[in-house]
Amino acid sequence: MPRVPTVLHTPGFRNVWVASLASNCGSWLQVIAAGWMVLVLTDSPAAVGALAFAARGPAFVLSTLGGQLADRFDRRWVGMATFALQGLAAAGMAVLSWAGALTTPLIFVLTFALGVGFALGLPAMLVLIPELVPPPQLPQAVALNAAGINVARLAGPAIGGVLFDTAGPTWCFAVNSLSFVALIVALAYARPRTTDRAARGAAGMRRALGVAWRDPAIRRLLVGMTVFATCASPIQELAPVVADRLDAGPRGLGFLLGAMGTGALVGTWVLAQLRRAGVPRSTTLPSAITASAAGMAVLAVSGHLPLSLAAMGFCGVFWIWMFIDTNTAIQLRAPTAMVGRLLGLYQLAVVAPIAVGAASAGLIADVWGMRAGLLTGAVGLAAFGVWGLVRREPLIDAGRLEAGG
Repeated sequence: MPRVPTVLHTPGFRNVWVASLASNCGSWLQVIAAGWMVLVLTDSPAAVGALAFAARGPAFVLSTLGGQLADRFDRRWVGMATFALQGLAAAGMAVLSWAGALTTPLIFVLTFALGVGFALGLPAMLVLIPELVPPPQLPQAVALNAAGINVARLAGPAIGGVLFDTAGPTWCFAVNSLSFVALIVALAYARPRTTDRAARGAAGMRRALGVAWRDPAIRRLLVGMTVFATCASPIQELAPVVADRLDAGPRGLGFLLGAMGTGALVGTWVLAQLRRAGVPRSTTLPSAITASAAGMAVLAVSGHLPLSLAAMGFCGVFWIWMFIDTNTAIQLRAPTAMVGRLLGLYQLAVVAPIAVGAASAGLIADVWGMRAGLLTGAVGLAAFGVWGLVRREPLIDAGRLEAGG
């Protein structure tokens, strides 16, 4: 029998990890139900893209604040408060759906509330993991955390598609709401190691912005993620429109997103092998952007579900490369006192561009069709990816900056 990873013998991390797995699955149920309902109610790709903007838009103004909260306050309490907000929003959707009163405007309002909680809480959760485990177990904890996200990406959409098809959206929203309760309980019983928050909070956000601008590695990482999230976001956020174009229904939507999750699992394994072989992040990151362009182009022209599933899986491989490598590189490069703030900037480079990219692609799809919306993103990815391969930034692999930047 395979051995249980050593880090799972640490109760605080184990409980948070299991609850996070459940919550990530619940979030995918939410994505399936809300996205499909908006498409049915409006018959508009632009509306589906706008829903992504409502979910991700709060990151425009709140990601940096989330980083400051992560550096200044008890990260458990930040997590519990933001998860409570998200749980209440999901519960509101469930109740309104059960009563037959869930309209498109209400879906947008409650999705926005979920986005606020996500934007404020994510930096705290990203930097809480090192406080839950002994230092020697940190690499295993980070790897297991990424694996849990990928398992949820695989299982959540498939479960969501079937649940929506058999029981309706109410159950999708209700299960998501309950998953946040599990996370709150797990955080309440977690006992992080004591750290010097005063030292971490000494630097202001302006100083972190200065470090991000002056350091070529962090600047390239944040710009690269911004371009990737903007151009590649339609792959995930407009999946309901792709499923509808293929006449695949909610189950087909679940399978499309599940295929992307399967690709992410494969991508995580492949990336680990490349890292063991010594391939630097300065190579894998632009390679991921370039390869994603090819997968997105195939998805754009495909008119058949099997080919679309293969394209989604291919995109998932490189999607996860971008997120794992960028996140890890920033944590390894950032001055210790500014890890939370720079992860807040990373979140801004992920979430806000997804909102812009999905909304823009939705508008393009409304006017010229879904194929044009996807191909536009593929062209942008290809151009930046090739440039990144030609102009690689070796400082991405150079290690941590001194506190002075």
